[in-house]
Amino acid sequence: MKILIVEDDTMLGELLQECMLRLEHERVRVCLSGQEALIAIDEESFDCAFVDLRLPDIDGLELLAAIKERDRGLPVVMMSGYPTMEYTIRAMREGASDFLTKPFTLQDVALTLLRITKERELLLKDLSLQFEAQARKQLEEVNRKLESKVNEQTRLFHISREIDEIRSSEDLYPRIVQLASLLESVEKVTFYLVHREGGNLIRMADCGWQPDNSWPQRLEVSEGRRRELLGNGATHLIIGPGEIQCCFENAPPQTDSTLSCWPMRIRGEPFGLLMAIHKQGSQLLASEESGLFDFLIRKASLAVENMALYESLTSNFYGILKSLVNALEARDLYTGKHSERVTRYATETAAILGCSADQIESMRTVGYLHDIGKIGVRDSILNKPGPLTKEEYEMVKKHPSIGDSIVSELGLISEERSIIRHHHERWDGKGYPDGLTGEQIPMLARIVSVVDAFDAMTSKRAYRDAMSREEAVAELRRNSGKQFDPRALEAFLKVVENIEDRRE
Repeated sequence: MKILIVEDDTMLGELLQECMLRLEHERVRVCLSGQEALIAIDEESFDCAFVDLRLPDIDGLELLAAIKERDRGLPVVMMSGYPTMEYTIRAMREGASDFLTKPFTLQDVALTLLRITKERELLLKDLSLQFEAQARKQLEEVNRKLESKVNEQTRLFHISREIDEIRSSEDLYPRIVQLASLLESVEKVTFYLVHREGGNLIRMADCGWQPDNSWPQRLEVSEGRRRELLGNGATHLIIGPGEIQCCFENAPPQTDSTLSCWPMRIRGEPFGLLMAIHKQGSQLLASEESGLFDFLIRKASLAVENMALYESLTSNFYGILKSLVNALEARDLYTGKHSERVTRYATETAAILGCSADQIESMRTVGYLHDIGKIGVRDSILNKPGPLTKEEYEMVKKHPSIGDSIVSELGLISEERSIIRHHHERWDGKGYPDGLTGEQIPMLARIVSVVDAFDAMTSKRAYRDAMSREEAVAELRRNSGKQFDPRALEAFLKVVENIEDRRE
């Protein structure tokens, strides 16, 4: 240990110093006065101090108090040749660890040091255990906060991924309420759109309600609360059970539930309202759940804006392509509105075959562009009044590939692109451009193949007259299972029954 001896008797101080050094303590410093001792304590740290009760400049008990003010844990042994009970008690009250009565033997000093050493070891061990326990608590708290943060980030990532995968507003609203309903404090969730006229709300999706107990399809917002609820820029609004009827004039009574409302804004304008009924007894949402609601609304708002922008760009691009198709067909008086007819008949055929709503919508959108690749074929070939040469026919056969290249950056799915690329494939594998056969040819392309052939046969060309409906149907039947998918052909023939021979 590092030991401080405060003793005005020079000989006794040196004797104690020599004794303690023999006991292999690290350092022993002797001070002859109280002031010198205080300076020493300020300069360096000690593990134990021996202080004489009577010093030339300061009372030993006063020095003891001053030492304890500087280092509460420093063990101090008081020494005196004339100890009294009063001094002993005062010393112990001031924090003295022991009391040596002069004259004392070196064995007494050694035993006192041994006892103080053990006490010091126990104290350090106790402090170590306290620090370890405190550190463990701090670590547990850090781990708890970290786990909570990880869970929150995981839920944010889940919300972000779920919203990013949505491609249409019809899927967006049900997904919003589904994600919101996963929060622990929420019992029922409803999403309303703000009606442009009047500011009332139209229900788009809900979750957690009984079929006969949901909120009304059209919700009327009171005039006094409309701006507060939809247009004041607040993140969300909490409505107590007694205030719900004041906000919504035709809302069902909610006697014991709190309602949280998150307005959705698009470019600063009110667009929708996400409403969550709290579970019974839950007046306020936890800050983590409130943050998740905020993130969900912001993410959904961005998704709506992005979908609107994408649909606008896509619509404009389709418009441009349709204009090109119209311009292409306008150059040939004999094939005008060919793409329009093919799209209409092919869409009806897809419905008869039981195609999905997405497939029918793809046909309605992309079918019009099935011949867009003919832009890359010379007019002299397309409008040639007589039969084509072998070289010219090879040029015409390139138009599906050219069309596929034109729409390659439009973001179409493979089945939509197949309408353009594969509508001249044959069931027997002798078609172009890839020589697909049978079921390898996507269904939508098989449908367009039949309809396209029928419309071509029943259209007047520069080098031949139009076939009658009966003649065209007979030709289609002769090629069933060869050029055309039999199922697609039979479904189209049901559509043919409603097609008039005379068209525009």
